[in-house]
Amino acid sequence: MTHNPYKGKVELLGGPSGTWLFKAHEVWIDGKAYEHREFAFKGALEREAIIYARLGDHARITKCFGLREFAPGSQSLQLERASVGCARQYTTDHADKPPALHLRLRMAVDFAEGVEYLHEKGVTWCDLSARNALLFDNFRVKLCDFGGAVMTGSDFEEIQSYESRYETPLRGREWSDVPPLTQELYALGSAVYEITEWKIPYGDVPEEEIDAHIGDGNLPVLTEQNSAASIIAKCWREEYHSASAVVRDLQICFEESQPRIPLP
Repeated sequence: MTHNPYKGKVELLGGPSGTWLFKAHEVWIDGKAYEHREFAFKGALEREAIIYARLGDHARITKCFGLREFAPGSQSLQLERASVGCARQYTTDHADKPPALHLRLRMAVDFAEGVEYLHEKGVTWCDLSARNALLFDNFRVKLCDFGGAVMTGSDFEEIQSYESRYETPLRGREWSDVPPLTQELYALGSAVYEITEWKIPYGDVPEEEIDAHIGDGNLPVLTEQNSAASIIAKCWREEYHSASAVVRDLQICFEESQPRIPLP
């Protein structure tokens, strides 16, 4: 395998027109394979293609053009390219320069609307996170990366793959006793937190210490100026029973925050 000069920097490659990219088991640059990318399990790419096919076209879901043979013997998903990039990466790179709160609230609405649509289509994301959201022009958000998702009517194995910072506290329960929807809505609260607070849940706490923080009941701190704080807290208290209810409350919060000049 050729040395990859972009190792750690390249996740997905753009097509010739710059309007799409290819997600594959290998990173290809100018017709050469540079790096093999291990997926969580065999068949993840094919599984993701099936899920994208069910989702179809939606304003809050990254467009997928299906599986393509990007190179001989190497299949890839052809996906829409985000004009800005990964939401989490953008947040990290611009930690000291967050957009205005009303823009962050609209991002949160976009994200929640995407989750609402997934659930309407019988898809449970299982890896709900701002790291799997893409930013487009004017801070519009689309969701992506459904390789570990499950959907009704399929025989897909249930694989729980939430990142530790988004995991639901057990609160005296066994993990198997926490309903998938409960986990999804708790994680949705964490995504809204990351977007509106403009920082990753638990901040600089090392990964190996996250479980202890969650187990002790220590939740990320919500600031007083965050008008979505009560919505986030309600997600974390497991008081929501649908993503639609979260969307409704976020939409109200966003509308109350809008400036007099219409947003682009």
